[in-house]
Amino acid sequence: MSELPLIAVTDSASCPRPLPEQIERLTKLTQQRPQAVILRVKDIDSETYRTLAKNAKHLCTAAGLPLILHSDWQLARELGINRLHLPLALLRQIPACKRVHFPWLSTSVHSVDEALEAQGLGASVLIAGHIYATQCKAGLAPRGLRFLHEVCKAVQLPVYAIGGIGFDATQHAELRTQGARGACVMSAYMRV
Repeated sequence: MSELPLIAVTDSASCPRPLPEQIERLTKLTQQRPQAVILRVKDIDSETYRTLAKNAKHLCTAAGLPLILHSDWQLARELGINRLHLPLALLRQIPACKRVHFPWLSTSVHSVDEALEAQGLGASVLIAGHIYATQCKAGLAPRGLRFLHEVCKAVQLPVYAIGGIGFDATQHAELRTQGARGACVMSAYMRV
């Protein structure tokens, strides 16, 4: 098992099976078990996401695996889920009085300035990327380890790396050396 805490990020495009089935597989992992699951799904309507979130909550709760909803803070509140990931644009919009309901409030950052802004807006966790080359960002150069180090130095929040990260121990050691508290893994977790 990785010494670096890992968060599974769902991606229906790279998953060879339906997401509910894949989430159930994640909950049963004994090796490389994620510390949480971010339910990220692009290009679906809100009602389909609501149904998926309810199913994922049931599966994750039964397995003792925290679920982090993506983007929809109202749905998170409705379902009693206190972990939320918001893109920075949405974090800027959510009222401060609503942020307090989420002790885990992560956001994605792509620069030191964004990291400092997110910290000021009340984020509790930063997800910095993309660190390594990845098919998800094909043709876009990775920001790299130096970027990760600069973000980790600039803020007092835990920083999780994302982008091109799998289950490689050497890679995890590099991330930890730069100050990362953990990593988000998408493609590798969608194929287990």
